[in-house]
Amino acid sequence: MLLKGERRWFDISLVEMTANGLRDQDHLDGASNYVIWKERISCLMDEPNLKTYVDNVVVVPTDPDPLKKYKGEMEKAKRLILDVVRDHVVCHISGKDTSRQMWEVLATLYEGSSKQQNIYMEQKMRSTQMQNGDHIDPFLTRLQEIRDSLEVFGSTPQPIDMVRLALNYVSEEWKVFVQRILGRERFLDWEGMWVTLQQE
Repeated sequence: MLLKGERRWFDISLVEMTANGLRDQDHLDGASNYVIWKERISCLMDEPNLKTYVDNVVVVPTDPDPLKKYKGEMEKAKRLILDVVRDHVVCHISGKDTSRQMWEVLATLYEGSSKQQNIYMEQKMRSTQMQNGDHIDPFLTRLQEIRDSLEVFGSTPQPIDMVRLALNYVSEEWKVFVQRILGRERFLDWEGMWVTLQQE
C-alpha cells in the first residue's frame, strides 16, 4: 500500500523516460546513432526556443534582466543535452561552459565518424551490387556481413541507412518490388525489408 504522495518506482521511471520526449533507446550512444539523435534533439530545442544556444555564440548580456534570462535558458539547453546522452558520453561534455561548446564537442567526436561510416558502407555496397539473375538471399547475406563487420568495430549503422543503401543496389529485376516497399506508409526496418524481399 502506498502512502499519500508516494509513487511507485515504475511510475517514476516512466516519467523520467518520457519527460524529454525521447525513449531511452534514442539517447546518444556514439557515432552509430549521432545523425538521427541530432535531428531529434534539434526538434526538441526548437519548441522552447533553445536552438540559438547551440547554433550560435550568444553574447552574454550585461543588464540584469537579460542576463537572468540568458542564464536560465543556457542552463536549460545544457541540461537538455545532458539528459539525452548516455553515461559514457557525459564525460566528454561535462564541465563545458555553454551548450554550444557541448554541441561542438559531440559533433567533433561523432559527426565525422558517421560520414566516414556511410562512405565505407557505400563503397562496400557498390562491390556487392546485385546483378540480373542473382538470387536475393546471397545478396542480403553479403549486406548482413557488411553490417556485422561494422558492429564488430563499434560502428553500428542506422537500420534506415542500411535499408536505403540496400534498396539502391538491388538489380533492375527487383526495382518494381523496391517501388512497392518505398510506397508503403511506414518505412521498413532492416529485418522487415529482409523478410519482404525474400517473400517476393
